[in-house]
Amino acid sequence: MSLASPAECGGAGLSDVDCRLLGRAVELGRLGWGRVHPNPMVGAVVAREGRVVAEAHHEVFGGPHAEVLALHGVGDARGATVYSSLEPCSHRGKTPPCTEALLKAGVARVVYWAGEPGDAAGGGGAWLARRGLQADGPFGERADWAAENPFFFHAPELRRPYVALKLAVSLDGRIAPREGRRFWLTGPEARAEVHRVRAGFDAVLVGSRTWEADDPQLTVRGEIEPRVAPVPVLLDRSGRADPGLRALSGEGGPRGIVFTCPGEARGLARRLGDLADVAAVPAAQGGLDLVAILQSLNECGIATVLCEGGGTLGSALLALDLVDRLYLFLAPVLIGASGVPAFPRGPGGDPESLVRVFRGWRSRLAPVRFGNDTLVVLDRGA
Repeated sequence: MSLASPAECGGAGLSDVDCRLLGRAVELGRLGWGRVHPNPMVGAVVAREGRVVAEAHHEVFGGPHAEVLALHGVGDARGATVYSSLEPCSHRGKTPPCTEALLKAGVARVVYWAGEPGDAAGGGGAWLARRGLQADGPFGERADWAAENPFFFHAPELRRPYVALKLAVSLDGRIAPREGRRFWLTGPEARAEVHRVRAGFDAVLVGSRTWEADDPQLTVRGEIEPRVAPVPVLLDRSGRADPGLRALSGEGGPRGIVFTCPGEARGLARRLGDLADVAAVPAAQGGLDLVAILQSLNECGIATVLCEGGGTLGSALLALDLVDRLYLFLAPVLIGASGVPAFPRGPGGDPESLVRVFRGWRSRLAPVRFGNDTLVVLDRGA
């Protein structure tokens, strides 16, 4: 959160206490990952004279919003200040407007960090101010808000899903000792975090080299039970996918999707039977048309995609400017020049041209340690 330092908060007209409690609201909002999408993750804190008396987060899609849940934990909120990570909604959707709940509770002041996008949803702060409440916000930049709620702020005019690329990378930029070998580069703590990340996406995408080498399940296993399990999506230009693949077993997840060339679609669909939906897209640059694949997924209602490999597929997505976020798990090991490069080629066909691709990308979220490994999250610049 960009308002984490008191100096920045002071510059925004907020006290140190305001900044601390607003930061707490953002932290609480993160607890909704995997449970609230397509709603935003929102946290709220109710305080009196700088002392927290209640806090809550939006827990599940369709359920009460964070501000309402926090107010329920107070009893009497008259004269209190409510801190929210997102501007209170002023529209009626699956739940009543949060603005009405705040007004009815007699809250004296509302402080919110991110402005809610869109004419239909926004305007909650102004609505409260017109009715006599002190409404302070928004603060920071849209890019910072999007880093916390990436799907919610994804530009609808792109007409494709939000795409994140996840890679585990050695210190010398390798993802495996050699092609075709299954290899755990990161430790168990980092792998557990991958499952948590998966829980927030509609689909998990892998290329043929990854499913042939690793036979991944592509399911979510761990502490978070996603509200909707991600759809496994496999790329298979040559139509070689086998019914025995674990990603297509249906255990613990929905029916998969396999993309292939038009000439392979009929035979592949016959071989896979009821295990997966087979979709045909044109071939492109030695693989499949990635733009057509993302458009097809978007038409199926898949709004967010996590690509988990491999390096060739990830590089192709980057070269086409189709990646919105990078999850890089950095492992403190050296593999050597014979290893598989994380980014085998750039737009110009060479790894060096990837420098131009990454120019303007920023790490707006702090790196996090998981065991011996470090997660760095990079978001594409506007």
